[in-house]
Amino acid sequence: MNLSHPIGRTRRQHSHEFKQGLVALCRPGVSVSAIALAHGVNANLLRRWINQYQNELPAPIESEPSKLVAVQVDLPSQVPTRDDAIEISIEKNSARISIRWPGNQAHACAKWLGAWLK
Repeated sequence: MNLSHPIGRTRRQHSHEFKQGLVALCRPGVSVSAIALAHGVNANLLRRWINQYQNELPAPIESEPSKLVAVQVDLPSQVPTRDDAIEISIEKNSARISIRWPGNQAHACAKWLGAWLK
């Protein structure tokens, strides 16, 4: 009885190009496990290939840091005021409530409405 290889089970052979192709997909921010799963290989095997082939991959392109450019913005001399009114209308069953609040007091309106809805 020969127990060296289980019956019906063989090792898969992957080409050098296949391995390099998968390793090339493994960039920072990309899940090695997801790539392995999508291509039907074990994640540990893919990690071994990454260690084996990482020196053969082209170096990542390094760009120079962005340079900041000064921009001058002319602001209006006076900030416009809010003369609009905030209008809230709530209906539930046969009850209806309507609220009109000055637009320049939006923060107070939000605070009141938050307390009222609790």
